[in-house]
Amino acid sequence: MKKFLLVVLTFVILTKTDLVFAQISIAPTTIFIDQNGIGSVFITNPSDTPQEINVSFAFGYPGDDELGNLTMVYTDSIRAKQFGIDDRVRAFPRTFILAPQQQQTVRLQVRPDRSLAAGTYFTRVKVTSNAQTTDVEETAQEGVSTRVNFKFDQVIAAFQKVGTVTTGLEFENVQLVQSDSILRVIPTFKTTGNSPFIGSVTATLKNAQNQTLAEQGQTVALYFYGKRAIELKLPEDVAPGDYSVTLVYETKRGDIPSSDLVQSPAISKTIAVKLN
Repeated sequence: MKKFLLVVLTFVILTKTDLVFAQISIAPTTIFIDQNGIGSVFITNPSDTPQEINVSFAFGYPGDDELGNLTMVYTDSIRAKQFGIDDRVRAFPRTFILAPQQQQTVRLQVRPDRSLAAGTYFTRVKVTSNAQTTDVEETAQEGVSTRVNFKFDQVIAAFQKVGTVTTGLEFENVQLVQSDSILRVIPTFKTTGNSPFIGSVTATLKNAQNQTLAEQGQTVALYFYGKRAIELKLPEDVAPGDYSVTLVYETKRGDIPSSDLVQSPAISKTIAVKLN
């Protein structure tokens, strides 16, 4: 009798856009629960293979390390009690088979809690997919086959806004690190208000004549306090000397409607720079 050895490989993906290597696609990539406690996510199977889908929840948020690199925090039990909704949210359906070229609407329902203070509450939604049929099968001489099944975890954020919500940023020191043709700008931030700051930042390098020499933008999701770096590619012919970098933070981004984001006036900070 032929025997099978099942090998399961799991890939964790923090979803920002539709992913080329994922077995399914998810839209939207950020979920906002409405005033009735309902949210929706659309899961599509663009492949020719049926996919087994499981939807689960875990409290987490973007953090950072000492160098300003993005990390994910899933072990903050104190903030989970303060801001988490994973123990109040349910998915319908939670598990299902998604046929090839088909789409399934998954409804999220958050149980109300009238004791909550005004603010934004959140969790991470993990959508796990794996092919219903064998992906790879190789038969060894002894009659034992190896069956490899790839599992993909796509993780997106879900938010629930309660009452009047506000957000903003305050900055402490800004660290500047120049390495070859890269200027790494690492501000230390603290969020204000009762909600995370979700939007974008633009960094602009200018000379003494106020001419723009380099500019870089990126999306941000800033929770609580920490460091988040942004890098500028310096022009090849930039001369050593005194310059300035201006950071402008705005509560807008291309992948989320402005009506869903907690709004704040634009926040800017200018830092003097001496390039080598």
